[in-house]
Amino acid sequence: MEPFKFGCIVKDEYYCARPAQEAELRRHIVGGQNIVLQGERRIGKSSLAVKSVHNVRGMGLLYVDLLGIASPADFCRRVMDGIVELDSSRSFLKETISLISSLRPLVVLDRDTGLPTISIDARSAADPSSVLSVMSMIAAHARERRICVVFDEFQDILDLPEAGKTLAEMRSKIQFMSDTSFIFLGSVRNRMSEIFSHPKSPFFKSALEISVDKIDRGAFSEFLVARFIKGRRKVSREFVLGLMDRVDGVPGDVQELCDALWSVTDDGDVVDEMRIPAALEYVFSHQGSSYEMYLKQLTLHQRKVMRVLAALGGRHVLGFDFRDAAGIHNASSIKKALNRLEEIGHVYFFHDEYKFTSPFFREWILRKLG
Repeated sequence: MEPFKFGCIVKDEYYCARPAQEAELRRHIVGGQNIVLQGERRIGKSSLAVKSVHNVRGMGLLYVDLLGIASPADFCRRVMDGIVELDSSRSFLKETISLISSLRPLVVLDRDTGLPTISIDARSAADPSSVLSVMSMIAAHARERRICVVFDEFQDILDLPEAGKTLAEMRSKIQFMSDTSFIFLGSVRNRMSEIFSHPKSPFFKSALEISVDKIDRGAFSEFLVARFIKGRRKVSREFVLGLMDRVDGVPGDVQELCDALWSVTDDGDVVDEMRIPAALEYVFSHQGSSYEMYLKQLTLHQRKVMRVLAALGGRHVLGFDFRDAAGIHNASSIKKALNRLEEIGHVYFFHDEYKFTSPFFREWILRKLG
């Protein structure tokens, strides 16, 4: 069995514990406190939130992923998917359907899983008022049992045509659910700030802000060594610490690199520095075509900036050395290219530094354009 998991919510033996933050979140969840959970991409926010909810005995989890949400109807469908995941019993579904009858719900069985799914008439849920219906449904279930609601990638709700009205409808219900904790996860800090820190936002200062940091180096390295042993590989703690540094300690990236190393070795092999090139080639074999496509979509200036960013780092991007290496002497042109790269998701700005969203894309850029 593969010893590492990434790119999803990790649970059970695949999850590296964060005792201090789990205890903090558990305390707030029990108290019905609303929370904004922020951190770098792939830092483990979703896994931490889910684990913390499960740590509270008798607490139900309503998890709703809003990544790429496109319409109020889409929002309604995703909430209802979460409701079914929470409880798919016949009586529970009957009550749910009665609460959203205005959206013309229809229960069907998924052919692959055999589990029930709820579909709705998109025309009935085409405007922000439909959001109020599903929020009322959440409130009704919260009166029957204790639940914690987790909205993942919450900043994407700003992409809805009438985002302000949608947020206002949500807030109008949430503010009266004082015993229910809502956890809002987001990886795009400026957009989350627009929702929770802007005075004109319905959610202004409505939740406690908590940052998710990287996992403690000692605990994480011990966890990873144990996972390699579980996968019948030999590895030193010093090598694992070096791996963590190579991808800036971001848990999702660390686990992906470890998975690649495990995949290019055999039972009983020693995993060391000599294996890293093969591991990177393994990653590129799965993602290289996407990287090629990303590169083709960039302008010449954007490619130059990407190349120098990969080589020199992103702290002094408007300085002479960076501009000279890129062959772009106008600082405003550098900034314009970086803004576009951030907009399309290839880089992000954090702690006064531009970073690649994927360290593997950075490695690929160095090989391709370096």
